[in-house]
Amino acid sequence: MQTEAPRLDILIYAHDGRGLGHVSRSAAIGMAIRRLYPELKVLLVTGASLTQDLIGDRHLDWLKLPSYATEVVDGVSRGIAGSSGFEDSELGTLRSRQLLQVVELYRPKVVLADHTPQGKHRELLPAMQHSSVKIGGKTRWVLGVRGVVGGVAQAGSETARATFEVYYQNLLWYGDSGVLGQDHLRLLENFYKVVPNECGYVARLREVSANTAADARASGLAATVSIPWLGENTGHFARQLAQAINTLGDEHGAWNIFCDPQIRSVFSSIPRCQVFSFSGAAYVNSLKASRAAVIFGGYNSVVDALSLGIPALVIMREMADREQQIHLERLSGSVGEKLQALDESRATTALLQNTLKRIFQLSNPKKASRPGIIPEGVATNGLTQFRTAINLNGAENAAMNLKQLVKEQALR
Repeated sequence: MQTEAPRLDILIYAHDGRGLGHVSRSAAIGMAIRRLYPELKVLLVTGASLTQDLIGDRHLDWLKLPSYATEVVDGVSRGIAGSSGFEDSELGTLRSRQLLQVVELYRPKVVLADHTPQGKHRELLPAMQHSSVKIGGKTRWVLGVRGVVGGVAQAGSETARATFEVYYQNLLWYGDSGVLGQDHLRLLENFYKVVPNECGYVARLREVSANTAADARASGLAATVSIPWLGENTGHFARQLAQAINTLGDEHGAWNIFCDPQIRSVFSSIPRCQVFSFSGAAYVNSLKASRAAVIFGGYNSVVDALSLGIPALVIMREMADREQQIHLERLSGSVGEKLQALDESRATTALLQNTLKRIFQLSNPKKASRPGIIPEGVATNGLTQFRTAINLNGAENAAMNLKQLVKEQALR
């Protein structure tokens, strides 16, 4: 007698974008599921090449797809040929077939997709057409959306709305209405015609640090700088920042710079700067040991800083949808001066130098020996307290929600 093949409990899909926000949230939720519910079978699928660095030594398995690639022109992102040599549209077709095969083989009880119901280039459609409970299949499809949705065409199109209506049943929101207000929840509910489940911010750093001892702050480490990808004005910004660091002198200590190889030379001549390629574990350890951070305004980078309660200079890229600017404006009511924002194209040496001085005044190195993970988003490491507690339990709350959906599917 032939036994039925085992089923995957939860498949998590993150399309790879310019930064690491999509895959970072997805990896954090996957890690939370494995930590809280080790009996569940979980698989992350993405094309993001840095996924293993984001997961580190946590027990989350993943499948690598050929990577999408993008460039930004006049604030608008557009697809270009990826590392495999395939153009965007070609990869969309190939990945759609791969994802269909994955769903056919593993037969997941629940699929969680990040941000866009159809995927970046509709690559999820064949898999949904084959498996969705809403059309007679055996898989429940769930969409997860970041705190500020932004003006991403794929996320706000009629295709997105129709795809969700036909194939999806649940909607998770990775934001905090106490910080961002009710507008984004209402927008999502009106658009998708489903009440979102508010999870809170998804903090990958909390998951990779879970159940481990807090690192002591390294003596003499002033700040960690992260420049994960190059935009239209990143070269200008990097040169201005390097000059500002050099002008600040030795007073504040050493700097760890995580950046694209194309701009390493900008910082390598400064004696107190150490330059690294991006590595998830090294970046986390550096950030936890720093008095401050210089980051770009993406969801993942900002939440990392919030998780540790350290002050940060947040660089805003001038994208057409202003998602980063809107997010920081809302966050300012909860964090006050702990997040200082500057537009990338308008950063000058003098402005960066003065802003960095203000940020270092917010940190107290004499009390900076307990970075840890911040319960409920409230800083406890001697830094200025958040004005309002920020819900950073998004990964855990999403994991609990998905666990319940798996249980419901098992009863079908």
